[in-house]
Amino acid sequence: MMKIITENELKQLELDILKDVALFCEKNRLRYYLCGGTLLGAVRHGGFIPWDDDIDIIMPRPDYMKFVKLYNHRCSIYRCNSIFNRLDWYSSFAEVEDTRTIKRYKGFSQNELHGVSIDIFPMDGAPASEHERRRFWKISNLMARIATLSWQSFTVSRHFSDQDVRMPLLKTAVRTLVKFTVIPFARLCRTFHFNRKVNLRGMKYDVDHSEFIGVSVFPHYGYKECVHAKGFLKSEKRPFEGQLFNTPADYNEYLTNLYGNYMKLPPKKNRVTHHDFQAYWKVK
Repeated sequence: MMKIITENELKQLELDILKDVALFCEKNRLRYYLCGGTLLGAVRHGGFIPWDDDIDIIMPRPDYMKFVKLYNHRCSIYRCNSIFNRLDWYSSFAEVEDTRTIKRYKGFSQNELHGVSIDIFPMDGAPASEHERRRFWKISNLMARIATLSWQSFTVSRHFSDQDVRMPLLKTAVRTLVKFTVIPFARLCRTFHFNRKVNLRGMKYDVDHSEFIGVSVFPHYGYKECVHAKGFLKSEKRPFEGQLFNTPADYNEYLTNLYGNYMKLPPKKNRVTHHDFQAYWKVK
């Protein structure tokens, strides 16, 4: 029987991965930035959001591609997984995992493909006009959602479980119905094909020569991910769990897009973890 990894162990494992990734990036002159809830945690809490336990970072596309190519060329307990180095990889973005561990998800048909990990997202450029940017994100997000649904199981949607919305039960029922309807179609599609195509779409626009940039390969925040390049790509060190890591020098637009008044704590009922997996130590 495998030994369960505790919440504190999980956070420490993820933090150790982040330290290794950050050191690798600095040695190889690769740009990276804390992003999403990890950036919010650094700005508002100086570390993990108390009720959160995952780590996300972002890399401009040229740095991302170099990282994916080079990171595994050494002897380490950590391994980078992406569609660019694993034909069986299910996700449109990369993860760096601790190979001593395993994660088992609820509602996930690709269990045991990887262990405790941090997410790494590529940041690409975007079209110049707002109309074209919105259209670009809409198509990319649709493709990424289809790919995501292809490896999900038939379970009730939890999308509105921690959100303050009207008629949450009705919206959950509708979203679950749509999910159950689309999954069979999504499974007929090749996950790898969709993930590769959505990445190739992002590569059309040079992140270092675009006025607007963002993550278009994953549909969680959609067009809210799109921000002005000026200021965001400049980095500054901020403390996260007692160690300094790179963050965007101008993070206000990004965090406001994603969270609104990001310095205000959410209602207590919404302070819940979003992960739906259990992590274990591998049996030797």
